Amino acid sequence: MFEELLDDVAQNSAFRHIHPGTKVLLGLGSLIICLVSPTPVVPLISGVILSLVLLIPVRISPIMYGELLIAPAIFTVMSVVVLLFLLGGGDVIWQFNPVLWINLTITTGSLSQSTLVFFRVFGCSISLFFIVLTTPVTDLFNGMKRIGIPIELIDLMMIIYRYIFIVHAQAVEIWQAQVMRLGYSRPREAIRSFSLLCGMLFISSWNAGEDLIRAMDCRCYDGIFPSLDLAEPVQMRSLIPVIAYLAGLGGVLIVMTTGGVAVP
Repeated sequence: MFEELLDDVAQNSAFRHIHPGTKVLLGLGSLIICLVSPTPVVPLISGVILSLVLLIPVRISPIMYGELLIAPAIFTVMSVVVLLFLLGGGDVIWQFNPVLWINLTITTGSLSQSTLVFFRVFGCSISLFFIVLTTPVTDLFNGMKRIGIPIELIDLMMIIYRYIFIVHAQAVEIWQAQVMRLGYSRPREAIRSFSLLCGMLFISSWNAGEDLIRAMDCRCYDGIFPSLDLAEPVQMRSLIPVIAYLAGLGGVLIVMTTGGVAVP
């Protein structure tokens, strides 16, 4: 998955030329609704709909999208398993005493809250992935400039973002060289190789950073990064469906909450 950068996916997506404000409104609006939802139904609906949008109109590769969801899914499942035993309330569903002083118990309250957390994370993750997979980072930076965020802060974020790829490229080169020399063939060799990789990565990344500064100076860097803003004007044909979707999702949230379907 990481052989293809997410920003490259956003650059080539079918929603590339939609105004970034419209896409951010959809993603952040869905995220906020999922966060405040007291029932898992609303985040589930939001996650499924946005996933279908990413897979069909945006034409994201299903394999790549599935690989992208693996990391948050593993983290979420591990967190939910812990919450099952930490939270309480309600009737006991399952109880286990491996030793005398340890009591592992799952109750109806812990199951309800864990289910809510799981689907909230699902809905919020899909909302963020929608922004990431449809909006290039350069459009986000230009949008920050338009809403008045200090230019110094934006330039700092741009430098940090650029440096991420410098460090990544250096790490990949060192790791590939170690693999070719069987540096990870045995556990002891793997530990030694990894420690050498960390030390060499610090030095090489420092030198790469110095090269970046010199390159910026050669291009007459004066403290401000010029960027080309190619964003098209906001179009009602894309804004109206977003507003309708958020209004419908908010309506479902209100109905589920006032109708007594909220998770206790």
